[in-house]
Amino acid sequence: MILILEPNVDTSSAEYLQLISILDSLPDVEYRTHNVQGAEVKLTEVYLIGDTQSLSIERMRALPTVESTVRISESYRVLGRHEDDNRPASFNYNGVRFSQDNLHVFAGLCAVDSAEHVELMMRALKEHGQQCTRMGAYKPRTSPYSFQGHGKDCLPFVFELAGKYDIKVIAMEVTHESHIDEIDAALTAAGRPTGVMLQIGTRNTQNFELLKCVGRQSTYPVLIKRGFGITLNESLNAAEYLASEGNRNVIFALRGVKSNLGDPHRNLVDFAHVPVIKRKTLMPVCIDPSHSVGTRATGRDGIMDVMHVTAQGIIAGANMVLVDFHPVPEKALVDGPQALVLDELGPFLRDVEIVREAYVKRLVNLA
Repeated sequence: MILILEPNVDTSSAEYLQLISILDSLPDVEYRTHNVQGAEVKLTEVYLIGDTQSLSIERMRALPTVESTVRISESYRVLGRHEDDNRPASFNYNGVRFSQDNLHVFAGLCAVDSAEHVELMMRALKEHGQQCTRMGAYKPRTSPYSFQGHGKDCLPFVFELAGKYDIKVIAMEVTHESHIDEIDAALTAAGRPTGVMLQIGTRNTQNFELLKCVGRQSTYPVLIKRGFGITLNESLNAAEYLASEGNRNVIFALRGVKSNLGDPHRNLVDFAHVPVIKRKTLMPVCIDPSHSVGTRATGRDGIMDVMHVTAQGIIAGANMVLVDFHPVPEKALVDGPQALVLDELGPFLRDVEIVREAYVKRLVNLA
C-alpha cells in the first residue's frame, strides 16, 4: 500500500509525527518514505511493506496528513501502475521534463574517444536545437581486450563542452559504484554545467548490488536497459530495485532481445513492449534502435533499418530515443559500423518529428 501525503507536508509538524507513530505501531508492517520534488511542490509518498492486506483503505486515508491511498496491484510496488493510481508518470531534471507523454532524443557517441569528436557532436546537436546526448565514458565489453572507455579521464572535457553547447542532460553508463563518485566530482569541479542520467547497461541489469547503490543516490535520474535474454518481468523487477532504494526517477529502455531470431539484425527488436511498460508502470520508455539493429543497412525504399525501427517505437508511444552518432564512424572505438553520421542527424530528427506527429494524431483520432 502507498500513502500519498498532502503536498509540501511539514515533516516536523505534530500531525506528521502522529502519522509516523501510528505506522510504527502497525504489526508486521514496515514503511519507507520517498520524496518527489517538483518545480514548486514536494510530494511525499510512504510505502507500506508487509502484511498490508488487512489494512483498511478508509482507515489509512483518514490518518493525519494523508491525502490519498493506493492499493498495490503489481509486484513493482514503487514503479508499478496500480488501481486508482494518480501518481505522476513524469519527473523533472536539470530543466528537462521526462514523461510518458513527451519525447526526447539522446543522439551521441556510444563511447567517447576524443575531445574533437565530442565537440563536433555537441555542436551539431546545438545547431539542431537538441539539449540531450549520450556519451559513453565507461564501457563494459564482451572481450577483456576491447576498448572499455576512457573513464574519468574524459569527464572534464565532456562536461566542459556540454556547458559550451547548452547540453542539459548526458546519458552515461556506469558499471561500478565508484563511477558515480567520479561523475559527481567531475561535475562539481566543472561547476555543474550540465546534468547526467546514469545508465545501467544490459549486462548489469541483474547486478543487484550496483542497482542498490545507484538507487540509493537521488541526485541523478537513471536509465535502465532491458537485460540480456531475460523476461520483461525480470527486467522490470530490476528497475524496481532502483526505486525500492529511494530513486523513483527511472526510465526503462528497450534495446532488443538477444536472439538469432533477429538475424540479420544484432538483436530481435522488442519495441512492441513500449505500450506494455507504460500500462504496467509509471516509467517513461526509451528505445535504443542502434543496439537493436546494429548496422547501417538500408532498405529498398532508401530508408535505413535503424530509422524504420525508431519509427516503430515512436508510433507505439516511446518517450526517449537513444541513438548512436559519430563524426567519423570508421575511427570510432566502439560500435562504429552502426553509428549514423552528422549529415544524417537532420533527416533523422525530422523523421522522428514526422512519426511523433503521427502518434499524436492517432491519440486524437481514437479519443
